[in-house]
Amino acid sequence: MARETKVVDASVVVKWFTNEAGSDSAIWLRDEHITGKVRMVVPELLFLEVLNTLRYKHQDEVFLRRVSRELVDVQFHVEKLTPFLLEKALSVALEYKLSVYDALYGATSMVHGAPLITADEKLKKVPNAVPLR
Repeated sequence: MARETKVVDASVVVKWFTNEAGSDSAIWLRDEHITGKVRMVVPELLFLEVLNTLRYKHQDEVFLRRVSRELVDVQFHVEKLTPFLLEKALSVALEYKLSVYDALYGATSMVHGAPLITADEKLKKVPNAVPLR
């Protein structure tokens, strides 16, 4: 049986490393990926966004380096930025009035025909977007 594919954005992954609303759901989703029940797809931008967000939440260097290793260890399916994906992200950004960074998650979900799991209010208006519960 094929694993269900889901795209997650940085707003979800940050919750793995913080204690905030939605952290339990985000961790459950991560565990579904780790156990092979879900195939988690992310654009390569996610790594930078997560580390940058945590950096500005005043986390120390040791913590940030641990997070960096853990992000790699999760073994996401990483979608590389291609001309096609960039064009799709631009279209999504213009249509839904998003930053190109945010639109990249929506474009990735559209390309994969998979839901985009997000805790970002702006991204919830993109087709395929599903709020983190």
